[in-house]
Amino acid sequence: MTTKKRPAKRLVQETASEALVPVSTPAARVVLKGALGQFPDIDTETSLNVIAQSDPYIWVALHRRLKGKPLFYDITKEIIAYGGKEIPHHHLLRHRPFLVQPLLDSHPHKVYKKGRQAGVSELALNEVVYFLATHPGTKWVTTFPRDSQLRDFSVTRIAEALDETPKIKSLLGIPNQLYTRRIGESFWILRSAWESDLGEGVDADGVTLDEKDRMKEGIDIAFRESLTSSNYGLLREISTPSLPGRGIDEPFQNSCQYEWFIRCTKCGMRQPIKYPDNIIQLKDIPVGTKQLEPNSYDYQCSKTKCRGKLDRRMGEWVPKYPEKTLISGYHMPQTIAPWISPTELMQKKITYKFLQLFFNYVLGECSIGEKILISEDNFYNCIAGHPWATCRTNQWSRIVAGVDWGHFNWAVVIGVNAFNNLPYLIGIFVCEDDDRDPLGSAKAIDNYLSPFDPDMIVADSGYGKDRNAFLLRKWEDKFAACYYNPSDKHSRTFKPQFVAQSNRVLADRTIALKGACQIIRERGIGLPAYDQLLQLLISHFKALAPLHIEEDGEVYEIIDKTGDDHLVHCMAYALMAFDKMTEGWGSFSIIA
Repeated sequence: MTTKKRPAKRLVQETASEALVPVSTPAARVVLKGALGQFPDIDTETSLNVIAQSDPYIWVALHRRLKGKPLFYDITKEIIAYGGKEIPHHHLLRHRPFLVQPLLDSHPHKVYKKGRQAGVSELALNEVVYFLATHPGTKWVTTFPRDSQLRDFSVTRIAEALDETPKIKSLLGIPNQLYTRRIGESFWILRSAWESDLGEGVDADGVTLDEKDRMKEGIDIAFRESLTSSNYGLLREISTPSLPGRGIDEPFQNSCQYEWFIRCTKCGMRQPIKYPDNIIQLKDIPVGTKQLEPNSYDYQCSKTKCRGKLDRRMGEWVPKYPEKTLISGYHMPQTIAPWISPTELMQKKITYKFLQLFFNYVLGECSIGEKILISEDNFYNCIAGHPWATCRTNQWSRIVAGVDWGHFNWAVVIGVNAFNNLPYLIGIFVCEDDDRDPLGSAKAIDNYLSPFDPDMIVADSGYGKDRNAFLLRKWEDKFAACYYNPSDKHSRTFKPQFVAQSNRVLADRTIALKGACQIIRERGIGLPAYDQLLQLLISHFKALAPLHIEEDGEVYEIIDKTGDDHLVHCMAYALMAFDKMTEGWGSFSIIA
């Protein structure tokens, strides 16, 4: 008997209108069986592979495995053995129902605000492999904040994923290396997002910004630009959150904000699982308990008069703002993961030393941390009442300056009083870039500083390479550019290191900013009379937000921001110069 086969392209077109839903319910399996029934002259496996070309869920279920097991259901086995039987319970436990819609969502711009271990990294990996395998001649760029993270992901997750099934193995070509992998006729490119020039010169059809909140600010622009010439232009942003309105939270707030809703098995009310509303304590837990007993907590209805059980294996995505259609945003906390029990989740709250980490990494929520670095009263206590200076006089034995570049450019001037040898803030300056003159800002800063004849200037290295070159030509050995965090976290530069041969100073960002706060908290610097300029300085300091991050099992403190913090950096740079001028005195004598 001769089998008549229809062209694959036509088959895809015919099945696309079915809008196949995932095989997660008997009804859905009927839809798929009906779709397969359209091809009576083609075997099941061939039909599924044709459908999979336009359906990422089917493609992933057929061709991806995680440690040898299907990510969702074994579709082939379910269809072949289809006869109305229920899916075995152990399949349901492996199922990740909340990952299905995001995988099928073909929106050009998707955002995942997530907790750890929620399956989002695997979801993103699946989308990339599916896209490249079914769209020949395309490129996808995935970025990570650090090269070490990129290497780990490429060597472990990607390498293992591409070695799980014969289908994917057959797609691998040359190169198949750490930073570039060929899949079919397409390419997967991995880049570090620490330096913007790593994103330049790469044309891409899709870009994934992984752990966006750990990226250097503004670096994502170059990677976004790589999408401009593509017919697809797919952008994916993924991260555990940090501060409100920053990092991943910014695009998420501008999205439709999908939340995973489940129904109470008792009253039927749909609700997202929230902490602490839905996490109900079942047993007495003595104060100071470090290890929770099994079944200490349960997920229950948020209504106190109901408290019905919640089955997290059955749910649906509900947009908070359906009218916001420019970005498709998904909130994925660990509370929606069926494999994480409520007792396990609350054990993490006990285990994490800082509550902020629990909110960020477990609940996928923003947090401003548990403490502030400086208060407004600290500034009032430093007010000496002197006027702002405009030039150098005999009152100042030494003068130093700090400069922070940007679209707006900032400078701070500190003078050492000739009579008491103490530092005083004597100048603040800000100017906006002039597009007509690329060096206009550098000239304006130089014109402001020149009357002070500073003994040393330290400027931001990150934004103003050409501007720093301008100041270096003028001030020569009196100028240095500051490079933050030149070493890894295990060997921090606790004290600024001046490198005379290259006019550089190497410093740790967190310690430098905390040092600027410390000198004000300890009344180690005199401030002018209160006015709008001092108010501006205070607002920049109050924008600082201490956060804790966990990497490789260790917790580190970093300083982030909730608004403009440029004058704090200027102060930190000026204090580095002051520390150098005074042979070791200064804000860096104490290790934070």
